[in-house]
Amino acid sequence: MEEEIIQKAKECGFDLVGFTKAQLQEQDKQNITTWIQKKFYGCMDWYPNRQNIRLNFENIGFVPKSVIALGMLYRTEQGINLKKQLSILVSEYVFGKDYHQVLKQKAKPLLDFLQKKFPAYKFRQGVDSLPVPEKILARDAGLGWIGKNTNLISPEKGSFFFLSVILTDLELSPSLQITDRCGSCKKCLEACPTGALFEEYKIDASKCISHENIENPNEKLNYPLSGWIYGCDICQDVCPWNTKAIRLGRFSNMEEFKPLHFLVQNKENLLNLSQQEWEEWSKQSALKRISYKKWKTNGKFLFK
Repeated sequence: MEEEIIQKAKECGFDLVGFTKAQLQEQDKQNITTWIQKKFYGCMDWYPNRQNIRLNFENIGFVPKSVIALGMLYRTEQGINLKKQLSILVSEYVFGKDYHQVLKQKAKPLLDFLQKKFPAYKFRQGVDSLPVPEKILARDAGLGWIGKNTNLISPEKGSFFFLSVILTDLELSPSLQITDRCGSCKKCLEACPTGALFEEYKIDASKCISHENIENPNEKLNYPLSGWIYGCDICQDVCPWNTKAIRLGRFSNMEEFKPLHFLVQNKENLLNLSQQEWEEWSKQSALKRISYKKWKTNGKFLFK
């Protein structure tokens, strides 16, 4: 049954597939609770809400027993080349189309298959839309390990991939987990310019560049952006596992994740986009997480 689901998921374009129980280990629950108590979530005031869902999977319409974890690569060869040509730094995950829509669209045939194959059971997909700890579930489902930079890392694919989970009351056999392979490497901690990665496997999101240029609503920023106007890939770029993934040619084949034509056309003028131009780009990508006003604010502090 699990092999059949894996095969169907891969036909839909997912690169990583695994299964785990719909429950968190007590240590993971404690880590999340402590992270909230220390207010490491910064301006993301929504994060402490609905902990009954995040920790216990309550109030989602049914009692889930299993989780199907899905991963889809988004790094492309074209994106790597474009990144070197951009006048300012932008996270690779907004180079292509909005991943929320892409992953939902790609998973639709899988969900149709599951509902027809198992009509007595329920299935609910989340792509950042459910307050569940996707990285922890994906780790438990054997997609990778959570590295010292707190990103999920696959030994074959690296970490430039999106996650989605499908909760179900169908009982599935858990996949084998992958052991931590960070070893003695600390490149991500050493490269983080703001000290957000203050300790191995721990992050203070309030200090993260991505938090500053996406989540911080204030006109004044607390930490330098180090050239990043949207997001930050530093701790992924320096990771040896991503260097290996490039060497092995582990890139996305999805047309949707290739750099948008608008971005390629305006690669040298991103800092000075008009509101109309910026909206043309943002309506297609995950860039719409921020406003044009926030984009201009980031630009103002970009090189300070």
